[in-house]
Parts: sequence; C-alpha cells; structure tokens
Amino acid sequence: MFSRALRRMKALRRFARARRGSAAVEFALVLMPFFLLTFGLAEVSMIGFAQTSLDFAVSETARQIRTGQAQTNGVTESQIRTQLCSELNNFIVMGCDGNLFLDVRRFNSFVDASNNAQAPIQNNQFNSGGMGYQPGAPSDIVVVRAYYRWKVMTPLFEPIFQNISGGERILVSTMMFRNEPY
Repeated sequence: MFSRALRRMKALRRFARARRGSAAVEFALVLMPFFLLTFGLAEVSMIGFAQTSLDFAVSETARQIRTGQAQTNGVTESQIRTQLCSELNNFIVMGCDGNLFLDVRRFNSFVDASNNAQAPIQNNQFNSGGMGYQPGAPSDIVVVRAYYRWKVMTPLFEPIFQNISGGERILVSTMMFRNEPY
C-alpha cells in the first residue's frame, strides 16, 4: 500500500513539473464557447420545432372550421382544443393543459380582422382574457389564433429567448381565411 502511494506521489510531482500543457489550456479556452453554442443551438432548434408543430396543428384544426365540419357537426371549443392538442403532439410531446390557448373570431371583412388584432402580451405578461370561439357561418371571415406557453429550457438563455416574464416564450400561430360556402 505504501509503494502504491509513493508511485502516486511521484506521478503528481511529475505532473506538477510538466510545462507542456498548451493543449489543456487551449481546450479550456474553447470549451465554454463550444458548450454555449451547442446549448444555444439545441434551444433554438427546440423552439423552432415547437413552432412548426403548432403551425401544423393550427392548419389541420382550422380546416375543420373552414370547411364547415365544425359548425355543422356542433363541435365545441373544447373539442376543437382537444383536436388541436392531439395534432400538436404528433411530433413532439407538448403539455397542453394550461399552456395552450385558442382564439377563434369571426369578422365582417379582412380589414376588420387585421385592424382588430389584439396583442395578448402586455406589460411582459400573457393575458388570455378576451379569447373566444366564434367559428362563423358560410362565407364568413375567420381568424384562428393559437398560443402556446413554451418554457425556455436553458436558464442561461432565458433573457434572450423569453418574451414574457418567468423564462417563458409565447409561440403564436395564426390562420385567416374565408369559410367555404358549405
């Protein structure tokens, strides 16, 4: 046991006398930017993937409203939200409870629809009040908006990616269309 400890001490002394540590220093200098870049890229990729999933889910769900299937079959807001959530979770598992918000509104003209866009983010907070479900009648102009509260995964990047307080980002997907004359 003593000889093993002596060998370890000799190895430590040899390491302490070594002056060729340039590779270790270079590695230490490159390590932090490399990890920052890797984690930043992963965060941006996940946000982009979640946004793409939300866009796909809104387009698939809005088709029910645009073609009149939701109106003629008496589909409720809760059923549309459930369908939106199931479409959203096709590619990536995203918890919908308390994170997914839906706003379906009917307008008289496309100008009214663009002028009445309400920003749900006010004072660095998300306000879900005032959202409703009005799928409209045949040939009505309808705007479907879905909002998803995404938690930024990397605490270091929260100040960069968050758009509301609490390290969260609101992802938004919007479709504006005229209902078919069903």
